[in-house]
Amino acid sequence: PGGSDRLLGLLAAASLPLGLLCVGAALQPRELSGEIPALGWNSALRLLAVPLLAYGVARLLALPSMETSILVLFFALPTAPTAYVLTRQLNGDSHLMAGIITLQTLLAAASLPLILTLLGS
Repeated sequence: PGGSDRLLGLLAAASLPLGLLCVGAALQPRELSGEIPALGWNSALRLLAVPLLAYGVARLLALPSMETSILVLFFALPTAPTAYVLTRQLNGDSHLMAGIITLQTLLAAASLPLILTLLGS
């Protein structure tokens, strides 16, 4: 009533861009120089190992090709920016989370086309 549904819709639509802005504002590459092994392992596991595990589970369950592709693609996505907000609220290492989100988003530009190619063959 009174346009509140429109207001809430606009706020919901702005949540992802605002989360990305928060991640960008928190990103301080100088502070992440000692975290390179953690960033590398985390990104490799998230973007390569987890989709392979999802593919194995899909094959084990004998899912059809389309469902297998969708499952693997969902598991191949980088960490969502909302993880930064949660990390900050729970007093975690928000600088490391900002680095993880940024690195995984950049690497996903290469890993997602690779996974799509592998699923297509």
